[in-house]
Amino acid sequence: MPTHEPTDFREHETAVRAGDAYSVVRSEDGRWYTVTGPCPTCRATVVFRVAYGVLGPPKRRRGGRRNRPEPLTGSIPVYCQCGYPHAERPPESPDSGCGALWDVSVPTPEQGATS
Repeated sequence: MPTHEPTDFREHETAVRAGDAYSVVRSEDGRWYTVTGPCPTCRATVVFRVAYGVLGPPKRRRGGRRNRPEPLTGSIPVYCQCGYPHAERPPESPDSGCGALWDVSVPTPEQGATS
């Protein structure tokens, strides 16, 4: 059974817990990053996908190669999208999680970032 701690919905910024591991995967075209790991608040495994660069059909350069944005550096703001019910979540809220927001560092190629 998946891990999840029932918590009341509350929009808040939080920090990654010590020991929590996150996977940061860059799409083949370099225009999406997918972050997978535990929510620091409700502990559910969250899969968060974020666009990076210009979206739309990839443009080709001369020679048939596609433009690919430079790798993202810094961190990705992630919010809980666990999908579990959380008491106090307003019905008009677009969130599907507990309301937590945190930053996940993007590993550099030297650190083993996945492309």
